[in-house]
Amino acid sequence: MSPRHPNDEVPARIPSDEPDATDDDLPAPPDSIPDDRPRHTPLWALLSRWLLQLEAWLRSHGGIPLRRGIRVFWTLVAAAGVVLLVGPVINPPLTLEDITSSASTATEDWIAREFAADYDLTRDEAGGLRAAVEERITAHFPDDVDRTGIRRVLATQYQGHALEPERITATLDGEAIDVEQAAGATRLTLTLDAGERLDGDHEFVLRYELRDLAYEAVDEASGTQVDLLEWDVFGPSWPQAFSGLDVSVTLPEDVDDRLIRQPRGALAWTLIGGGEWLEPEDDSPAGTVTYRLTNDQNIPPHANAWFTMSFERRTFAMPGPSPLFLTQTFGPLLPLAFLTIVLLLALAARAVAWGDARGRPWIVARHDPPGVAPVAAAHVLGAPRAVALADALAAIPRRGPASAGDEQRLDAARAARRAGRLGDLPRALGRYWSRGARRAQIDQGWRRVPRGFVRDLFLAAPPALVLVQWGLVRQLSHQAKLAIVWWPAAFVIVSTVIAAVVVWIAWSTRPLTRRGALLKQHLRGIGVFAERTQLLDRGPSRDLALPYAVLVAPAREAGRRVAAMLDAELDGRARVHGWRTPTYLSWTRLLVIGASVLLVPAAIAMVATVPNPYERGLTYRAYEGDVPGSLWVEANSAELGAELARTADGRAEIRVIERMSVTFDDSSSRVPQLADQWRNVVDGQQLDVRVDSVRIDGEAVPFATEQDRDTLLMRTTMTDVLAGTFDTVIEYTIGSAAVATVDRDGDVVDRVRWVALLEGWDSAQLFPTWDHAIEPLHVEFRLSEELAGLATSAGWITRDTDTGEHPRDWAEAVVPFGSLADEADPDRYAGTAESTDASGGMRSYGLELHDSDYGYPFALTVDDLGVALDFPQGTFTGPDDVARGSAAARQAFPFATNLTLALLAITVAGAGILGRRQHWATRPGPGRDLVRWFAPLSALASTILFFWLCGDMVPDHPVLPALGFPTLAAVVLAVWALIATRRRPAG
Repeated sequence: MSPRHPNDEVPARIPSDEPDATDDDLPAPPDSIPDDRPRHTPLWALLSRWLLQLEAWLRSHGGIPLRRGIRVFWTLVAAAGVVLLVGPVINPPLTLEDITSSASTATEDWIAREFAADYDLTRDEAGGLRAAVEERITAHFPDDVDRTGIRRVLATQYQGHALEPERITATLDGEAIDVEQAAGATRLTLTLDAGERLDGDHEFVLRYELRDLAYEAVDEASGTQVDLLEWDVFGPSWPQAFSGLDVSVTLPEDVDDRLIRQPRGALAWTLIGGGEWLEPEDDSPAGTVTYRLTNDQNIPPHANAWFTMSFERRTFAMPGPSPLFLTQTFGPLLPLAFLTIVLLLALAARAVAWGDARGRPWIVARHDPPGVAPVAAAHVLGAPRAVALADALAAIPRRGPASAGDEQRLDAARAARRAGRLGDLPRALGRYWSRGARRAQIDQGWRRVPRGFVRDLFLAAPPALVLVQWGLVRQLSHQAKLAIVWWPAAFVIVSTVIAAVVVWIAWSTRPLTRRGALLKQHLRGIGVFAERTQLLDRGPSRDLALPYAVLVAPAREAGRRVAAMLDAELDGRARVHGWRTPTYLSWTRLLVIGASVLLVPAAIAMVATVPNPYERGLTYRAYEGDVPGSLWVEANSAELGAELARTADGRAEIRVIERMSVTFDDSSSRVPQLADQWRNVVDGQQLDVRVDSVRIDGEAVPFATEQDRDTLLMRTTMTDVLAGTFDTVIEYTIGSAAVATVDRDGDVVDRVRWVALLEGWDSAQLFPTWDHAIEPLHVEFRLSEELAGLATSAGWITRDTDTGEHPRDWAEAVVPFGSLADEADPDRYAGTAESTDASGGMRSYGLELHDSDYGYPFALTVDDLGVALDFPQGTFTGPDDVARGSAAARQAFPFATNLTLALLAITVAGAGILGRRQHWATRPGPGRDLVRWFAPLSALASTILFFWLCGDMVPDHPVLPALGFPTLAAVVLAVWALIATRRRPAG
């Protein structure tokens, strides 16, 4: 038997919850261990002191009625959030149906026969923009309409600036009238009331002044910073129909000189609208320039009319942001900041204010059990990982012969081997929380619920604020501009997480009472005794203190030591088998389940980050009008010439000159821009395309280039509006035109491929050959006699004559130079011509296309238009066969991944179906985890990849069945395996 401690003679008892002053005042026993309370950080101590003072102050000033009132307040806040979240939308924007239906009821209200507005723009002494506005509204009141005046709504906030309407006056038919003003957050409603019922036509004149209409912006055409004035003359609301519009804008000449382009005026109603570039009025007052926008058509209610002026940067002095803008911008941060502070207070409360009660200032070694169940002791200690071992040790009989209880010892030995291991954690936590011991802690007086004002705040305020935030998000989702300004999603998500943490802290905190603190010291005393006497190593397993000693020691260490002790007690009479329970997660099972769970997010990540290797439907922005201003530019004729040469360092260099006759249409609201696009990366190899110059009618124009996937996009950045037909010249260089590729015979060659026009040019806006033919379209390619003699294959790019498909791997078929002329119909296109410049040693190949009733030759226009030449490997410096192989592997990787996942799912699920009569497929373990976790999740991941890869493929593409059938089989077999391997009840 193990030695006894002198304290064992004292009867075991649960210490009282009342402070034992006698025990505290007595000197510590000679063999005691000091139990000093931990010292908290100054921040936690300060915050906790504030919380305690707040709690005391609230208790002294209200008590229970005040607590109920605070709860009601936060309940009302939460209710408001619920209303915002699921109730009607407050101030919803007008829908298309609202706008169109108002046209049929326009005569039920007054009608503006004419709306005229004069804007006189000036700069004040500080450089700020001032606008003196005079609006003349000729209003018609039908006989059946009972109106005494009109209302006009002005904006008071715009682009973060306060407009501050002032000096507001009005007249009615030449007589001054009072203007009633009703100010809102962003609007000022003016009521012009005659005081009597009006009928017929009346003229209202409204005068007012605004400030800071301009704001800083990036010019879409040039990409530079400008001072932009874009103003809707009708303001935030104009629910009237009108039949005449006359808007004039007058500005000083020195301000007009700062315009980067002529102003533009526009008028729109729903999806119908139009605009024009404004020209200065000939009769502008001296020293000023006037621009005018007019319209004499009948326009339904809720129309918009605006003018746009772009000035050089710093033309006007910009004010600071308005208070409302700051509120809208940083308002979402206020609840987040409040919740962050509450989180800090909650952490401080848990650490200090809600800390465990103080026991005795010392601990003594004890052997007597505390008289509570091991699971209750585990909750007092906060030690869930050894509960199963403690229960198993407590089940060993304490009386009888030495061999009695061997089965219980075997169970305890198995539990000891599981204790503290990661694979046993789910089972241990389930056992720890499912025994009702947490509630018993409160009932027995070992722990307490820290009820009070502070806890009510932590439980009520965060959820209420988060509900309000989610409600605001829902409301703002109907207001696109405010939603962008508030950018609410990120703030609300972070707030929700913080609120959940605060509520969990307040709900789960159960500090020890003095009774519980003394019980915890008792248990720790058992741990001290166990260490001094090596109880975990020497036993015996019948010792009454042993189940509590394993709770004090680290679970893994306690399990190892107790397992060794029990093995010694069993003395080889039985071996411990099956210590891994069905719910035990071995490292193999953890790896299988973890890897399976990651398959689906990995597939989603691939879809989001990896370019789809199948490029059907690939469009180029220069051809599709996606570049701002390029939609209104058309080429009438084009001469595209390129010359191939070998540089001093051995690279293949192509210099290209594109000469085009281009028509610029100024009917768009955007500045017409010229755009073009060229391949810059082929099979992972850089072509080093660079644009040298862009000239329009001989004048160099600014341009910008950007990498767009595997292409280089060029766009002009002109600020002036061009209208008419101009001669354009684009010069660019392909610095490393040769790439390593595989020819049709399977050999690696150096390929030089010059694409004059990318795929899609036959239906593009710049080259609209079906609607407006480019005639003539002349393509010329030149190279030296030396390079021409080295080429093993050379000709015009065309589609594959065997399959009718244009190969996607750049190993396309080519029509040799000169052969098109023999096959060509001269009425459709001129074909090719070959010429040799003997003096210069150059060879030139030309292709001139003419439009006919059939359009351009289909074989040339469905894909890239240009030339391709193959040279023996090593002819040029620059081709990289390793990069080509890597690019091919990257392109094949998504397809291979999809197929691999499908085949693995088929293999695993099929094996599970065939082996369902065997234990490995139905008994918990790595094999069953493969069938029930890996197979269905890999089938799901394979399905995600399949729809991503093949969603845009043509129906007869050979990849579809190659990937589709395995993916479908994987899904069917995975579901079948789930059903076949489910655990059936015994009998």
